[in-house]
Amino acid sequence: MNEKVLLGQGMSVAQICQTDVVHCAADETLEHALQLMAEHGIGSVLVCESGKPVGILNRREAMAVCLHQDRGEVAPRLGRVMSTALLIVRRNADVDEVGAELMRRDLSHAVVVDEQGALFGIVSGRDIVNNQGIEHDLFLRTVADVAPPLSLRLDAEQSMRDAIERLRATQLSAALICDQAQYRILTDTDVIRFLSEGRSLEQPLSRFPLAELVSIEETSSLYAARKVFRRHGFRHLGLADRNGQITRILSYIDILHTMERDYAARLSELLEHRNAALQHSMHNLRLIERVIHASMDGVLVTDAKGAIQVVNPAFTAITGYQPEDVIGKNPSVLSSGRHDSRFYEQMWHLLRTEGEWQGEIWNRTKYGVVYPEWLSITAITDENGTVTQYAAIFRDLTELKRSEARIRQMAQFDDVTCLANRRLFMDRLEMAIHYARDNGQRLAVLALDLDLFKRINDRFGHNCGDEVLKSMAGRIEEALEGTDTAARPGGDEFAIILADISADTLNSRIEHITRVLSMPVLVESTEVRITASIGVAVYPEDADSVEGLIRSAEAALHQSKELGRNSCSYFSPELHQKRQSRYQIAARLHGALEKNEFSLVYQPKIDLRSGAPVGVEALLRWHNAELGTVSPDQFIPLAEDSGTINQIGRWVIEQAAAQARRWQLQGRPLQVAVNLSARQFRQGDVVQIIEAALAQSQLDPHWLSVELTESSFLDNAEQTAETLLALRRRGIQISIDDFGTGYSSLSYIRTMSLDQLKIDRSFVSNITEAERDRQLVSAIITMSQALGLSVIAEGVETREQLEILAELGCDQVQGYLICRPQSAEALSAWLIEYSQESMLSGESV
Repeated sequence: MNEKVLLGQGMSVAQICQTDVVHCAADETLEHALQLMAEHGIGSVLVCESGKPVGILNRREAMAVCLHQDRGEVAPRLGRVMSTALLIVRRNADVDEVGAELMRRDLSHAVVVDEQGALFGIVSGRDIVNNQGIEHDLFLRTVADVAPPLSLRLDAEQSMRDAIERLRATQLSAALICDQAQYRILTDTDVIRFLSEGRSLEQPLSRFPLAELVSIEETSSLYAARKVFRRHGFRHLGLADRNGQITRILSYIDILHTMERDYAARLSELLEHRNAALQHSMHNLRLIERVIHASMDGVLVTDAKGAIQVVNPAFTAITGYQPEDVIGKNPSVLSSGRHDSRFYEQMWHLLRTEGEWQGEIWNRTKYGVVYPEWLSITAITDENGTVTQYAAIFRDLTELKRSEARIRQMAQFDDVTCLANRRLFMDRLEMAIHYARDNGQRLAVLALDLDLFKRINDRFGHNCGDEVLKSMAGRIEEALEGTDTAARPGGDEFAIILADISADTLNSRIEHITRVLSMPVLVESTEVRITASIGVAVYPEDADSVEGLIRSAEAALHQSKELGRNSCSYFSPELHQKRQSRYQIAARLHGALEKNEFSLVYQPKIDLRSGAPVGVEALLRWHNAELGTVSPDQFIPLAEDSGTINQIGRWVIEQAAAQARRWQLQGRPLQVAVNLSARQFRQGDVVQIIEAALAQSQLDPHWLSVELTESSFLDNAEQTAETLLALRRRGIQISIDDFGTGYSSLSYIRTMSLDQLKIDRSFVSNITEAERDRQLVSAIITMSQALGLSVIAEGVETREQLEILAELGCDQVQGYLICRPQSAEALSAWLIEYSQESMLSGESV
């Protein structure tokens, strides 16, 4: 129970409170309280002991107790069920102050006592609102504006207990009872009356004398509704639509709530004008003191000479000074020393001339910590315009400054490596170009890409990948000089500006960066070596603008990747021309399939034991009217980058299967091998594409084989294994193409479903001169045959190479020595000639 007594000025609660207070003793029963509430038609009963209020019981609390009380159980004493949450005020307390306190504590009544503490009366929040003189606002609203959107509707056959439960659950004070064609109403006042009469709560509502609902049109104003309420003493009215149908219930409480909200809004507006309140009345000063006390902003008030009079708790929380540490002292105790005398002279000049000053200032806490704050100072004057006080309000900007710094960091720096991002890099490059131009210097831009970084993420996860990026960024920064800049535009890409370089220093510095990056990195106790591809563009030789230098460096980077990665390439006009030709090829590649510009040529494979042709490899060719014949080494990578490889690959499979079927029908059955791109293989529908091509051509799967490069096994080994197994189960043979040039691993050779391994031409070409290459080819053949794989050597161009491969036990060969790739028609003629020559000579190849 509240023991604080409120005092005030202006309109007092004694002028509006109800003095005929109905009250009971704490040892009286709930039944007696219900009878008093029913008899007097009131919503609550005050509970007193020795003439002093100790609690209060309202309708809702009384209904709750009765619902949970067993029938026949002795009625509880009021001391057990009353609420002790009371606000006690003196009869001369200010009405506005009492209203604010009721709203703050969410109470409905305040008990009014006289100067001796004896009970004088009781005042409700609604009494305060009804005396605010805001009746004119009621003309501006209709009853439909404030009535609840939904009303509680009950059937006349529901029990009274159920009805009370529904009233409590919905927090409503009345329910609409549908009794045939008639509407009746059950209010909480009715419930209290029935409870006081001791009626059984299990009876249906139809057995209780309920009043017929009086209604008004829902377009009526609130003022008209309140007149009806006051004239007839009703607490509830029905709202009727244009058709006369009752849509919902309006209670007098709804109107009062509207008035309360208006009153609360006006009171809040009053609190916001605390400076004016300080000038006009001590009443408003007390209200503002509460606001200041609860404010998160620091507040201090000084006298006209600058001596501190008052500080709030937030002042202590921000500065560390207790009130007794600073009261009577000048605010200069907070000075950080960062501002000179001129700063404070300007501040006081504005205060004297304009009466206020605000701005950012740096102060010092009790513990010596310097912090930024936003400070507002207002001069407070008396009725004669004389300054009597200064009020200062300040807010600690430390967190705001940190947030701004974080935002700047996020806008200009990469969040993983803390290097500059692309935007900041371009700004710094522009400044570096201006400086180099003004001072006759050269600079270099490096576009750097970590080779096969995706394998790090796939193997160790993205968190470990980020740690590796941080490590690489740190190494790059350590390798730079003071005027250089490093950035991470995104992914595994880095960009570097090397300022004031010469031809000699540029090479040595790039070598240093490469050497530093290639040092092993420890990832989850595993040593990993990472290489980088680098493209270099030099100002002013290669370009003289930000965009030009970046484009040139990226073109050189692309050249490094084409050279096999782990290399550095410099931009040149020839390189630029090559880059431009790539764009031309890519532009014309998109329509090549529709224009029938593609064709297939076939190169035969010969069995080394029998000398007989056992199959052919289908090879894709492209001839464009403007570009002429374009090499597969040029257009295949572009097709993979653009995604057109999937459509082209489907066309190759369909054409190869159809040709294999035609050779079968001609009596020359040959197995046709088609090359599958790693990008095409990852698409996931290779099995369905091949099945469709076989069905369309009516070709037995045995006469089709597929060749994959080793990169097809890197991304998703599990999915790859499933796809290969599905193809082999359908009778299609699988070959690894260009073995030894990629990322060879015995693990996938051992675990994947394979039939054949093809030795790359780079090993075969040196087999006659280099003993090491011969031993390597021998080892590949021995290993493959031990694993049950047949071996084919490609790129055979001399008889000596052929004889060595035969000695080493190679199974098949293909190359220019046997036959160059030819069209299907030319190859058919070659097969006839080759067969006739073999039969005439009686020798195998």
